[in-house]
Amino acid sequence: MSLKYKITLLLGAILVLIWFFLLVFNFDGKLRVYFLNVGQGDSVFIETPDKVQVVIDGGPDNSVLAELSSVMPFYDREIDLLIFTHPQKDHIFGLIDILKRYKVNNIMFSNIIYKNSFYDEIKKLVEEKNINRIEAKAGVRLGLGEFVYMDILYPFSDIDGVKIKNPNDISLALILNFLDKKFLFSGDAELKEELDLVNSGLNIDVDILKINHHGSKTSSTELFLEKTSPEIAVISVGKNNQYNHPSPEVLERLNKVRLFRTDLNGMVKIITDGSKLDYKTEF
Repeated sequence: MSLKYKITLLLGAILVLIWFFLLVFNFDGKLRVYFLNVGQGDSVFIETPDKVQVVIDGGPDNSVLAELSSVMPFYDREIDLLIFTHPQKDHIFGLIDILKRYKVNNIMFSNIIYKNSFYDEIKKLVEEKNINRIEAKAGVRLGLGEFVYMDILYPFSDIDGVKIKNPNDISLALILNFLDKKFLFSGDAELKEELDLVNSGLNIDVDILKINHHGSKTSSTELFLEKTSPEIAVISVGKNNQYNHPSPEVLERLNKVRLFRTDLNGMVKIITDGSKLDYKTEF
């Protein structure tokens, strides 16, 4: 056996051992949810205990790539599920680069009729790459590993092919469940959708709430916050943004909740074993 062949075998064995230790020692049975700091927009990265990776929304520019590189290993170029709550730039622009640079296995969105060049580009990439699309409507449940699943709450009906004037009104709402802990994400949902959810009879009592529409005064009504009763709330918002988000009214309604803001705290990381909640912030 030549020296070159022996060296090749040795290097191969070392690589196998490295991968083994990465897999074994990186498993701690915890769910990690990162509210990424993408400015005036939304983007969330989720990693389940079984290493299933989900991205919800992509922010208003390509800053999501730097954020993902800080929470994903350098060798990991695959995302299991990509979701966008509605097709407006501040939620989907960054998804274009994600689709180009990562292998995305599944995507979920409502295929509404809405004129937006970024939305058109995403649908084109999904078709070109033959990515499996999961229909986004109430009643769908997605298993994301042992003890972790995602329930789609809204929209209540199939709106594929429906022309929508205000996409905020059909923001995809979902609850991420892990044992005793629940996270609610509902994009830029405003008063109409919040009332629909409250009056639906669905259980929307959660532990962590991603505040709707960046803290706009058109969202996060007292009734909605009462029904969701979060322990922790996160506002994804840009520093000194032109919309003056979050509004003083919403901040007042959240005065008894542990609140984090990406403009003040940077990336917000919430970790849970399904029983306890821990959190870390960038700033």
